[in-house]
Amino acid sequence: MADVAVFGYVVPLLVVLVAVALVVALLLAVSLYLTVSLSVYRAIKETRRDRVRPDLRDSLLDRLFAEEPDWEAWVAELSTVERTVVESLLDEYLRELDGQEATQLRGLGEALGIPERAAGQLSHRDVYTRLDALTWLTLLDHPEPVLESSFEPATPRERAATVTLLESSGRLPDVATGVSMLLDGVDEQFTVFGQDTLYRVARTDPGPLLQTASREYDAWPEPLLAQVLAVCSQLETSVREGELTWLTASLETENEAIRAAAADALGSFGWRASLRDQVFLERATNDSSPRVRAAVYRMLAAWGDQEALWILLFALVEEEDPRALTLGTAALIERRDRIDTDAGAVLGEAWAWSDEHAAYDRRARKRSTEPVGG
Repeated sequence: MADVAVFGYVVPLLVVLVAVALVVALLLAVSLYLTVSLSVYRAIKETRRDRVRPDLRDSLLDRLFAEEPDWEAWVAELSTVERTVVESLLDEYLRELDGQEATQLRGLGEALGIPERAAGQLSHRDVYTRLDALTWLTLLDHPEPVLESSFEPATPRERAATVTLLESSGRLPDVATGVSMLLDGVDEQFTVFGQDTLYRVARTDPGPLLQTASREYDAWPEPLLAQVLAVCSQLETSVREGELTWLTASLETENEAIRAAAADALGSFGWRASLRDQVFLERATNDSSPRVRAAVYRMLAAWGDQEALWILLFALVEEEDPRALTLGTAALIERRDRIDTDAGAVLGEAWAWSDEHAAYDRRARKRSTEPVGG
């Protein structure tokens, strides 16, 4: 076997290979030891937490419903492990309770020093540490560390968490500020939490969102545009004429998912005369995508007036895609009381199938609301 030169010495290759193997084996042994030790350590800590959790839960609930909980004195008696368990219980209950009970529990958070700790974590380099701080400040209804510091959210998640904190605590200046914090300069899609935050901010006054979208929609990535359109589909209010042009423009894009989302959003604004243009509606109901046509059918059914329903009925007569026909007929079924013709005779089997399923759905909903034993 050949020799190799190592640090000026000639060493047989076999010796080198054996040495390398020994080093690798040693490293693997150390890694295994550390892994097992860490697992044992975590298991012991988890066991200790599980052991004290029931008693701590009972004590917390007893104090919660007492006239004077005296959180400070209780926290002073807790060990490090017990404080960790109490914090997890506090997190759990603050997400479930509201009113006076939640207010009482926030006193426990103060006693544990969570607001001060969270304030320090806002400048941490790790984004998840900052998000954890914002979550605690929201649960404790304590926005002051954000308002009184130079903290600036650096990611879409942090923006959403910050807006949620300010909105839930009543410290968000106005809807326009919330929309601006969420959308200005954003070039990536939201998380589900971010999308929900945008809806909760915009539902009281959709104007700022619609104004921002009309200016910026063509610069947004398509996933973000689809999310904003989904939010708009849940908004029902009076808006100015110019604030809808971006919605109709979105119905003309190449991406069928965007066109479908735009049609769903337009379902909330059917009272606008500009949307009743015959050419516009003909293009929409003759879209090349069955998915988009189904969304347009839902849009017309959402409008719900005689003219819209007649357009929908005639479009369904010409529909050749089974899924689009089924979805459109199901939407029309919900407006049957406003149709002054025998739609069943016109649509035949599609109407009968949708009618049967609508009847089944009504019976199922009725049974679910009946009292037990009724």
